[in-house]
Amino acid sequence: MSEIVLIRHAESAANVAGWWQGRGDADLSPEGIAQATALGARLSGRPFDAVVTSPLARARETAAAFADTFRTDDDLIEIDLGAWEDLPIEDVGRDHGPLLKSIYGGGDDQFGGTGERLSEVAARAGRAVARLADEIGPEGTGAIVTHGGVIDAIFSTLLPSVSRRPHRMAANTALTHLVGGPDRWWLSRFNDATHLGQLSPYARGHLDSGATVLALIRHGRTRANVEGRAQGQSCWGLDDVGEEQAKRLAAWYGPLDPVFTSPLDRARATAQAVSAAEPVEVDGLKEIAMGEWEGLDFVEIRRRWPDVVKSIFDDGEDLPRGGHGETWAAVTERAVSTLSSLAAAPGRVTGVVTHGGLIRAYVGTLGGGAASRSLATPDNTSVTHIALTDHGPVLCDYALAPHLDEMAAHS
Repeated sequence: MSEIVLIRHAESAANVAGWWQGRGDADLSPEGIAQATALGARLSGRPFDAVVTSPLARARETAAAFADTFRTDDDLIEIDLGAWEDLPIEDVGRDHGPLLKSIYGGGDDQFGGTGERLSEVAARAGRAVARLADEIGPEGTGAIVTHGGVIDAIFSTLLPSVSRRPHRMAANTALTHLVGGPDRWWLSRFNDATHLGQLSPYARGHLDSGATVLALIRHGRTRANVEGRAQGQSCWGLDDVGEEQAKRLAAWYGPLDPVFTSPLDRARATAQAVSAAEPVEVDGLKEIAMGEWEGLDFVEIRRRWPDVVKSIFDDGEDLPRGGHGETWAAVTERAVSTLSSLAAAPGRVTGVVTHGGLIRAYVGTLGGGAASRSLATPDNTSVTHIALTDHGPVLCDYALAPHLDEMAAHS
């Protein structure tokens, strides 16, 4: 599959001033220059087959921090904000609150009354992504440097707002990874700004306001992961790489308290590594039950149950896995119920060590619907931050794993 990394430009002067900034061409702020430098250091060992950028200065200056050559694409320019261009963000929220709420609640209204619609931005951004995918080929990697609104528009096609906005905007210089190809893309990482700090500005802001932030952590690697087996609720322990992943997770992320964990061996071992105290086992954090498929590799599952596999994974029919296992709807309901019932700590990060399927199921509900089909399974020992706000849970980021980047560099 192709991989395309979407990168929001570094902080601009308009970002500092708190203005709505669309087609205006503000340069980077001093802090933005420092952010771009940190981004360049992070990406210094990662070659891209091609780099494409918005034509606006703040994007081109960010691209120059890590790429010697790049081209511009007008389809990556920021949203036409209509009458909101250069207005203070607070004034727009106060004077145009209903229109703003409609846009971010799934409505396809024009920004500023006369500007673009999010669907129009998504369409042109999609064309730019497709052109880059054609350029780099099915095994290539590319980077796009663009704007928060453009990344928002792309995100809205993967995790749409049905009744509420499910996520925060990508932070300045944050990385958002797409994997797949021209016909279908999956989100494998969102809002990764760990080169600027462990927590994104949004997660930190929620903590400072006294909200609870959940750190959803997928367990370390197992032999079943390597062999492509359906682990489900079977008890597989960590392999050597999984144990090293857990150690590096603990070194990067530091001890957490409290920590809740699935009782399955692979999750408990990961939780022990990252917890400052004894983790609390919660049965509802188990992986989806796979019925007769437990322990079988997916090649054999497809061979023995071809019609069922097609119905579930190709046609989208939600059947019990392995005949008597769980449906996706059931694990989704269990994930929401379990995570909402945890005794999380306000103003602190609460660790939750669980499984890839459960994390995908939960994140897919945040927009008010069920949209997990466009989410890639998070990497082993990656961290996803969810802020529990008065208006409901909000996705701050997805599948952060800088400690795995370090492992790859040493492999």
